[in-house]
Amino acid sequence: MSEALRPFSTFREVLDFAIQREREARSIYLEYAKATSYQGMRSLLVSMAEQEREHEAKLAELASRGGEPGFSGRKAEDLNLDAYMATVSFSPAMNYQDFLLLVIQKENASLRLYEQLAEGASETDVRELFAGLAEEEKRHKAWAQDRYDLEILKQN
Repeated sequence: MSEALRPFSTFREVLDFAIQREREARSIYLEYAKATSYQGMRSLLVSMAEQEREHEAKLAELASRGGEPGFSGRKAEDLNLDAYMATVSFSPAMNYQDFLLLVIQKENASLRLYEQLAEGASETDVRELFAGLAEEEKRHKAWAQDRYDLEILKQN
């Protein structure tokens, strides 16, 4: 099994993975914001990048507590990295349609991860953190899906 597809060993690894995913999303949104000629799109992408930075900060604060947060009936090994990976790769030169598909995939992967973590959390504040992050990722995915439906599917 490749390193990228190995299961998590600890919830700290899960948090580190989630933090890295938030950083990647932020970077992608900022790069595409620089590349797009649409001012409205640029503003929205910068806003989404800021939200991803806030997600990273929340996860880092949880990680800084040390120890393993309480999770009922679920082991870190039950969560596999491959379940939370997007299949489309980012390029600043990618077309708008491919960018929207990437956003949909990445946000859906984050949504599923945070939903699973919220479901398994036994501490109320940890459960609420992951549930809140899942809701925000759901909004990002819905935005990209709406754009895709209105602007890409309508053209075809």
